[in-house]
Amino acid sequence: MHAALASSALRIGLFRFTIAPLQPLVVPAVNKGNMLRGGFGHAFRRLCCVPQCRDTKSCPLAASCPYKAVFEPSPPSGSERLSKNQDIPRPFVFRAPQAAQTRFETGETFEFGLVLIGRALDFLPYFVLSFRELAAEGLGLNRARCTLERVEQSGVSSNGAGPHVCEAKPIYSAEDPVFRATGSVSADEWVRARLRELSSPNGSAATQHIMIRFRTPTLLRADREVVRRPEFHHVFKRLRDRINALSTFFGEGPLDLDFRELGERAEKVRTVSAQIDWVERFRTSSKTHQRHELSGFVGEATYEGELSEFLPWLALGELVHVGKHTAWGNGWYQLENDS
Repeated sequence: MHAALASSALRIGLFRFTIAPLQPLVVPAVNKGNMLRGGFGHAFRRLCCVPQCRDTKSCPLAASCPYKAVFEPSPPSGSERLSKNQDIPRPFVFRAPQAAQTRFETGETFEFGLVLIGRALDFLPYFVLSFRELAAEGLGLNRARCTLERVEQSGVSSNGAGPHVCEAKPIYSAEDPVFRATGSVSADEWVRARLRELSSPNGSAATQHIMIRFRTPTLLRADREVVRRPEFHHVFKRLRDRINALSTFFGEGPLDLDFRELGERAEKVRTVSAQIDWVERFRTSSKTHQRHELSGFVGEATYEGELSEFLPWLALGELVHVGKHTAWGNGWYQLENDS
């Protein structure tokens, strides 16, 4: 594993929320992540904010406000230079169902995933309470009354054969609404588990093929231009920058590595094949009523080269996603050993 990643000690929590409709629930065919993020944002703010708060910049309780820490985070001391050069990432990712189903009857359940990164894990109870209130008040396009039936956590453990992904552990249920203690997956644990699964039959991962399957629209920029056919270095450089920013703002600090040299080595990895489609998606801000793009590419790309030093980064990226609009669930990909 790359030494910089191993030393980052970035904590990650993987959760699954199950919502049971009390009446038919109507949701978008696409952009379900936008529905979740928008509804959660409103419920979260109502839960946290005091009447005197007009915005997070002037709020008298901003220094201890969970809403500000999650939605409008400020750079920690010593990271001013980094914060001027890139956006501060949001430390959460919603993973909405990818199926086109738009109606959930009573008796069916609507499930979605949530990834919390670094210090955002401290605010998990706020996510649970926000969705409990949001479900009770009305969720979806028709504001259907629902129940937050349960919240579960997945993790990585170890047995005699090595690390493996654990079964879900209950955190909260409507029948027993006592909030149970949570743990986290370290970057190191997850990466080691995935590298075992991705290793070639002879145990060598130095020179090989790897397939990246982009499950949700992925928006990358290179030299200020939108990337529509991703070369390996396009993906890796944006992933490198995102992981470093997450570690800086929500972990143990910036990663100790030579960004330029690592990027130059990534440019030597070749594209073998790419079946990529561009997907146009948009959202409308409920605050400004402006339309914002959620577009990106989906599909599969296979790369070939000396990949051993890049695989840990790619494995961690499966959890934290890559590119723009990750909080909505964009930039979600999976790796496959294509050797």
